[in-house]
Amino acid sequence: MPPRNRIVAALGLLLLPLTAQGQARYTVGVSALYGQPQGPFADNVRHGFGLDGMGTIGLDSRGIFSLKAELGWIRLDSKSEPFIVDTGFEFLELESETTSGVLTLGVGPQLAVPFGPIRPYVGGSVGFARFATTTAIKLSADQSNTGQEETIDDQTVSSDFILSLTASGGIRFELGRGILADLGARWHRNGEAEYVSSEGVVYNGAGVPTITATRSEADFLVYRLGIVIPLGRGNVTVTP
Repeated sequence: MPPRNRIVAALGLLLLPLTAQGQARYTVGVSALYGQPQGPFADNVRHGFGLDGMGTIGLDSRGIFSLKAELGWIRLDSKSEPFIVDTGFEFLELESETTSGVLTLGVGPQLAVPFGPIRPYVGGSVGFARFATTTAIKLSADQSNTGQEETIDDQTVSSDFILSLTASGGIRFELGRGILADLGARWHRNGEAEYVSSEGVVYNGAGVPTITATRSEADFLVYRLGIVIPLGRGNVTVTP
């Protein structure tokens, strides 16, 4: 065998274990999220916390190109206020609670380095974002007949379903047994959306909320920390 071919074969054998580790045909993952509103959205909403799940399908044998789907929920704002109700027989202390959040779903390509201790990746997606606000009236556990907190009324008072585009990037670190730590960021380009901030909810003395919605650009940046688990591996062929 010519010297040049022997060098190529030796390099192939050295890189084979690293390449084999990256041959994930399918992966799933889950991440904790910190949402940071951008532009006009940041004037009305401070931040958000949530979770997302993702899955990928490899489009090539080495796991460099893949199709990725992500589903996430970020809780943006919440507000609660106690109030007293006279039932005619007794006085009950109830609590009004308002929660705002955004549900996101996106599908798109991902380009990643599938081997080595540090594995960068970039991607993008097209999908939707649903901004929603719900209100609830709750009875505390010490006043209910069941001894548990009860929800008397629960309704969605604002909902806006819009197109959302994302761009993402990050790095992954191998933790062992094929499991990867995932540290990344994702930018959501949502355009204009209707949503309700905590300042847009005002309760009267009977716990009835007055809802004032805001319409503005609703872009935000999400920081992610999670894990990725490979579910399948492809075949590796090294030709000297």
